[in-house]
Amino acid sequence: MIRKLIGSERKMNQTRKNAFNLDTILLANFIKIPYRAKQIVDIGTGNGVLMLYLSDMTNAKIIGVEIQHEHAIIAKENISLNGLDERLSVINDDVKNVMLKDVDCIVCNPPFFKVNALTKKNIDPVIAIARHEITLTFEELTKTANRMLKQGGYFYFIHRPDRISEIVSTLEHYDLAVKRMRFVHPYDYQNANHVLIAAMKKGEHGTTLEPPFILYKEKHVYTEELARLMEAS
Repeated sequence: MIRKLIGSERKMNQTRKNAFNLDTILLANFIKIPYRAKQIVDIGTGNGVLMLYLSDMTNAKIIGVEIQHEHAIIAKENISLNGLDERLSVINDDVKNVMLKDVDCIVCNPPFFKVNALTKKNIDPVIAIARHEITLTFEELTKTANRMLKQGGYFYFIHRPDRISEIVSTLEHYDLAVKRMRFVHPYDYQNANHVLIAAMKKGEHGTTLEPPFILYKEKHVYTEELARLMEAS
């Protein structure tokens, strides 16, 4: 189904299995692309929506990496649908096999949940891979970011606050310094359920903790900030 991208003139083809959610919009809004950036990589690009948002912010080349063939096909269709074939592209492969280097910026909406014997995964493997660390753990993602980024390059992602200790220690282990962090709360009286993070390769210590992002004033009623974001993503 062809639909207009929220807050953008871009168009997208979307099916149930490759639908995107608010996480993508929040991450796109959080990302600050360096002015001189030439190459950006979106790891786990899915249907390519994050790349479409970023294409309005920069003239850099944007490469999406997607392990699932079904998603990669839709991402390529969305790129062509918007006439962006000269700047945007998709590699259908496991990112651990992709040998890119000197990348200015890596972005990712990764799988949030670890896998063990007790994990309840979605019966549909396409959805399960997107949500659980089946093909890519957070440590593997961070190691890949370190390998691909140039010194001073940025790694942007969204994740779960209940893994924050592990996230920060893993980033530090792979020489990625947390520079900005913003927690996302459903309501102002509830705990955060997401965290947005910007890390720099070989960056100096010092983190800016940004004001919390509150999504709703009451049920089905956006806060002013989210309302503005949904109109101008």
